[in-house]
Amino acid sequence: MTLHARVAMVFLAALPISTAFANVMLLVLALTALLQGKSMRHTIVKRLQTKFAVVAMLFVAWNALSLLWSQDVAAGIEGLKAQRLLLLPLFWPAGGSTNWRFGLLLGTALAGAASVLAAAGLVLPGVEVFDGRVVSFQHPIVLGVLCAAGLVLALDAWSICSPRHRLTIAAAVVLTLFALLLSGSRTGLLATLAAVPISLVMLHRRVRIAALVGVALAVPVGLWQHDILEDRWSDAWQELGQWRESPETSVGWRVAALNAAWEVGLQRPWIGQGYGGVRSAVPVDHPVRAQSERFSTDREGPLNLHNSWANAFARTGVVGMVLLLGFCGGAALVILRSDSIHQSSGLGLLAVWGVLGLFDAGLGTGVTLAILALAVAGRECLK
Repeated sequence: MTLHARVAMVFLAALPISTAFANVMLLVLALTALLQGKSMRHTIVKRLQTKFAVVAMLFVAWNALSLLWSQDVAAGIEGLKAQRLLLLPLFWPAGGSTNWRFGLLLGTALAGAASVLAAAGLVLPGVEVFDGRVVSFQHPIVLGVLCAAGLVLALDAWSICSPRHRLTIAAAVVLTLFALLLSGSRTGLLATLAAVPISLVMLHRRVRIAALVGVALAVPVGLWQHDILEDRWSDAWQELGQWRESPETSVGWRVAALNAAWEVGLQRPWIGQGYGGVRSAVPVDHPVRAQSERFSTDREGPLNLHNSWANAFARTGVVGMVLLLGFCGGAALVILRSDSIHQSSGLGLLAVWGVLGLFDAGLGTGVTLAILALAVAGRECLK
């Protein structure tokens, strides 16, 4: 494995463990790519000329242009910073071997090991235990979707690795399942339920058998955490039905945020309120203001409505939503037109990112943009 591939692997392993370390490794990855020589720089130029790159640049350019009519430019600039990870596909290693991708599975397995140790009573730095949930290192939503992505890659790894390495993959899957289930991340569970079947459809029967083994291993953990999982999902249904009465709850606020996005977006349906301008445009009596800390004058960054499509409509209007649709469609076409044996994992990773975008800001959380970048990296044909 080349130095470039090793750096990419360490960067992916860092995502579920440390945001600060991942940011450092992102810079190292970019520098390593640029230092690879003329051939890699030529590859970067070619990647910039692909259709997906053109759509991505148009999307980001429109977001940046919206600062011209934003009421809070500073917050808008802070929000745009997260989109720097869209540069990731430019710096991924070029060549036939893609084993570096499984660094993400290594990171989720390490998070799972920490979760198990914390559940056993050990006090570990960066691992929080509250209300029976064990969350290792990252925010529960971020950890959950990264675990879902790791499980998708595990299916891919199983299909290409030798029999003697499959025991290692199986152990990583078990630990990743522990991290996912112990965190109680509902978004991560939904992403897994959507993405893993999509990947399985694309793979051969032996991998499906391996997935059934993984499910069999997950069942005891699920039964162990049954009470916690049942409470969180029942709370979600209750909050959904009572969002107007209790908009300060997790699910209630997300529904209120969708309503606010619609009302704010209709004020400027074509161009939106601009990046950073949504917060001041929300009516003072709207239920979404129940979480007052999100509207504090000291709050950095734009108001996150916890839905990529709602964010796009409220911030950048119909034009922004059309560009986002083209952006997602371009990513899907890149994967579907690829002849790579890893097409299945590409679709699965794209599904993880899509589910995240429904319940959080898939284009507002920098760490999770790596999922999308990983899904399309190296798959579009370079002319």
